[in-house]
Amino acid sequence: MLRRLASLALIFAAPLALAAKPAPRTSEPKKVVTVEGITEYQLDNGLRLLLFPDNSKPTVTVNVTYLVGSRQEGYGETGMAHLLEHLMFKGTATRDNILGLLEQHGAFSNGSTDYDRTNYFEVLPAIPGNLQFALEMEADRMVHSRIAKVDLDKEFTVVRNEFETDENSPDAILEERMLSTAFLWHNYGKSPIGSRSDIERVNIPSLQAFYARFYQPDNAQLVIAGKFDEKEALALVSKTFGAIPRPTRELSKTYTVEPVQDGERSVTLRRTGDLSRVGLLYHGVAGSDEDFVAERALVHLLVNKPSGRLYTALVDKGLSPEVNGDAYPWAEPGVFDLFAAVREGQPLDKVQSTMLSVVEGLGTATGPNAANPIRDEEVKRFQASALKDIELAMTRSERIGIELSEWAAQGDWRLMFIYRDRVKSLTTDRVQKFAAKFLKSANRTLGEFIPSKSPDRSPAPSLPEVATLVKGYVGNAAIAEGEQFVASIDNIEKRTERSTLGNGMKLALLSKTTRGNAVEARFVFRYGSEKELKGHLAATEILGPLLMRGTTKHTYQQITDTLDKLHANVRADGEEFGGVGSGAGRGLGFHVTTTRENLPAVIDLLTEIVRQPAFPKEELETVRKEQVARLEEMKQNPQLIAFTSLFRKVMPYAKDDVRYVPTVEEHIAALNAVTLAEVTDLYKNLLGGSAAQGAIVGDFDAAATRAQLAKNLGDWKSARPFARIEKTYKSGVAASEERLLMPDKEGALVAVAAGIDARDDDPDYAAAQLINHVLGGGFKSRLMGRLRQKEGLSYGAFSFIQAAPLDRWGIFGAGAICAPQNATKAMTALLEELDKITKEGIPAAELEEGKKAFLLQFENKLSSDAFVLSTLAEGLYLNRTFEYNRQLNDKVAKLKSSDLTPVLVKYVPPSRLVKVLAGDLDKKVEPEK
Repeated sequence: MLRRLASLALIFAAPLALAAKPAPRTSEPKKVVTVEGITEYQLDNGLRLLLFPDNSKPTVTVNVTYLVGSRQEGYGETGMAHLLEHLMFKGTATRDNILGLLEQHGAFSNGSTDYDRTNYFEVLPAIPGNLQFALEMEADRMVHSRIAKVDLDKEFTVVRNEFETDENSPDAILEERMLSTAFLWHNYGKSPIGSRSDIERVNIPSLQAFYARFYQPDNAQLVIAGKFDEKEALALVSKTFGAIPRPTRELSKTYTVEPVQDGERSVTLRRTGDLSRVGLLYHGVAGSDEDFVAERALVHLLVNKPSGRLYTALVDKGLSPEVNGDAYPWAEPGVFDLFAAVREGQPLDKVQSTMLSVVEGLGTATGPNAANPIRDEEVKRFQASALKDIELAMTRSERIGIELSEWAAQGDWRLMFIYRDRVKSLTTDRVQKFAAKFLKSANRTLGEFIPSKSPDRSPAPSLPEVATLVKGYVGNAAIAEGEQFVASIDNIEKRTERSTLGNGMKLALLSKTTRGNAVEARFVFRYGSEKELKGHLAATEILGPLLMRGTTKHTYQQITDTLDKLHANVRADGEEFGGVGSGAGRGLGFHVTTTRENLPAVIDLLTEIVRQPAFPKEELETVRKEQVARLEEMKQNPQLIAFTSLFRKVMPYAKDDVRYVPTVEEHIAALNAVTLAEVTDLYKNLLGGSAAQGAIVGDFDAAATRAQLAKNLGDWKSARPFARIEKTYKSGVAASEERLLMPDKEGALVAVAAGIDARDDDPDYAAAQLINHVLGGGFKSRLMGRLRQKEGLSYGAFSFIQAAPLDRWGIFGAGAICAPQNATKAMTALLEELDKITKEGIPAAELEEGKKAFLLQFENKLSSDAFVLSTLAEGLYLNRTFEYNRQLNDKVAKLKSSDLTPVLVKYVPPSRLVKVLAGDLDKKVEPEK
């Protein structure tokens, strides 16, 4: 709920007059401190500047954090910080359509509003002019954004649509209700999305005053991370942000202190859905508090898979398919919560009583009568997992550049390193003492209320003095920087080594030094044929997760612990039963992230996982329940149901065909019917390395790794040959329209689709991709411009064109998320835009702008190791290199408007569209404000 997409810009308006000193002058950044490669500067106007250079990737991240969120909102102002986030993308006196400008510069951008802060960031290719553009734009909208009624009127429906979409999630609303019950006075009890009435009644003068008060340099932190020249960056910041005068107003600190909770509180939520939930919420400490790390450890030892105490008590015993929880690192004392899902027909009271016994039993697990105190191994397991996540995050400067917003919101960015140090020094005794302080019934918000004559209350935690806490902090040595790798097709191909092992497994190895010695790998083992997989597709979904649950040498817990110690993540994946992928071939995939020194051990462990599985029966049931629970929860999701219906119509295969798209109910039934013997037979009879591909990108020894893979997997041959399941274009699918009525679902979806007789190497496919980009592939697309910017009907509008690489099969689709009462209008507007582009084509100016943005976005993708990795892995199977992408981009660059007319008729066929509208479609249209 706390991550909000930014709004599109629209109407020109005058800038606001700000309460600031006249005669602005340039402020020179003054160095304050350097910690582990991050240097802080201070400007005279109060702005904090952080520089985090990382030349290993050709991107630069600019992130501006304003220390204002829902915590600073007053009576009648709920949601104002979030509304302002939307309007900040509407433009300034000199810049219109900010998201369109960002797209032209090849940027990935976003904004989000939380309880303690709002941030805006963009990740751009590190090419000349981009950093200057981003800094000038951010400085401009810091004090000159137009906050105009005409923009608010058009964005109002979009914001309310976002509010209604969150209302569709039982998890989100249950947590929101529990927070509002747990906090009597503090604003942490109010969601950043705001009250519906406040959103609907907000007035522009109040919003302008809110903006002028908080959007100032002395209330902001600017981060520049990635590839940039530090002297140039300092000069640009001095010129742009340094010219903004320090405001004359003084910001007041929030001073409401939540009183100690004095008894159990409860909340009951009754809404449509398929899975029940039981939640526990307890007041805790601020993110800067020394005990916060103990709070995090406590949640981890309760919900981690597979050894968490709630996990073993509920999931392993079949009482719940899923447990989760979190501790919130807020600027002031916050909360931590725990949730368990309950499948239909299962008793809630048994889950609830078990949760209370396990959780609050930890609060009394001390002294001579302690039954089950916290163990050292549980705390060490949390430390290994947390330190792994921190280390891997530090290898990605763009992620840290954005994540610094969260630490700034707590009081100071250096808390990121202090938190890591506290994780390292955490003791079991500290976690146990924290549990004893806060795991009390009087501190709990649950689904019932029980009076108590002798309340046992938790202490009121104090707020740490962050300035004192961070004074003089030095931190550890900065992690190793990577090389200045040129992310171009030529360089990627030059550095990639391709080879084939003795069993036929293909490898693509791209070795380079990276920040923190990070490395990523992807392995895909393709298996089976149409005949062999018929009737067993649900088992293929379970195979990958089940392989991760234990080998003949190690249990699931031991595998998890080993991966944490190796600072590695290994994720199994594969095509879903009834998936609508391109038909590149069914396969069992593994994605690996780790570091150079740990890669050999991770490869050995992965080899053991795929070659020596144990197939524990009890884990089969757990995996099945997890997957079924996810599907049951999606049964009332308009987006999933709408697209399932669309694909079933566009690809009308017989029910006994392996390409048949099942309903959600059929999917659940198939998963419930899977047996252990079916999964083990699938593995024994079909799996092997003869049709496998492996790609590795990052910091590793290519020769040694190739030799290790040859030793580990080079002799593993498939018992039976792999045969690709072909997909074919289905002609004769008639146009149709379906209305899927889903009562009480505020977020609706309207969508259209049609099959296409095409392959992705057809001569006209480049034109199709550019058409899609202009139509609905970006923030500046026609569908977004019409449905969101112009008419405010949709929170998000989109289109897609996908064609198979080996078969003549493709699909065109488009859609929009909207309020249910606007579904008919949204569908009409969408169809009108499709009809317009097919009849009128794309003007030359719009085409040139689209080509530039399309090609810049591809250049930005090349800086992503994950994108390069997946492209290399798929290319091994398709016998393709990045030359395919080069040729596609060259064709895009040469396109003219006249080239698109015949392509539009083929790829965007309005006369053959299958249409679906899903949501609470009978909901009456509300009167205008």
